Amino acid sequence: MSYNQVGATPALKSGTIPGLIKTTVEFGIFTGVAYFTEQGELSRFPAKDYKMLCLALVAFFFVAYWLVMRQGTTKAALNPPDVINSQEKSIVDALRNIDRSVGNMLEQMPCFLLVTLPYGMFVNPILAGYLVFAYVFLLILYPALYDMGAPLLFISTFPRYFILYYMAGAVMLAALRT
Repeated sequence: MSYNQVGATPALKSGTIPGLIKTTVEFGIFTGVAYFTEQGELSRFPAKDYKMLCLALVAFFFVAYWLVMRQGTTKAALNPPDVINSQEKSIVDALRNIDRSVGNMLEQMPCFLLVTLPYGMFVNPILAGYLVFAYVFLLILYPALYDMGAPLLFISTFPRYFILYYMAGAVMLAALRT
């Protein structure tokens, strides 16, 4: 029975098992890619090898703050409460875009940091820099693609997940090789 039918009660379906399957498959695929593209153990690198990573992390910081400031200035500085609390569809949609852009960035940030830092510090700092710049570019696309919905929004999200799976797999493999 569809919950759209009169008198029907909506039923929540859990994404626990599908999420576990998706994570396992994607982590497996990108760990496989890392197995063939990354070599060696956990290592230390010369300081100059961290240049691209440092610049890319600053770019991530800048974009993250831009998204947060976009939200804050829209809601607290530029618009009165009657606009922010409006039920006008265009305003509700714009605020949802702003909130989801920040939300998506913040939801992904722990995983981003958990794999980017060890990958960049101990596995491949130069490639880490390029991957973080790609991640930042894809993050910038999120607000522009959000209103278009799936599947176009996946242009921003899925490649970012894949970048993180790759780095996580490479960290795991390097640790196992050490």
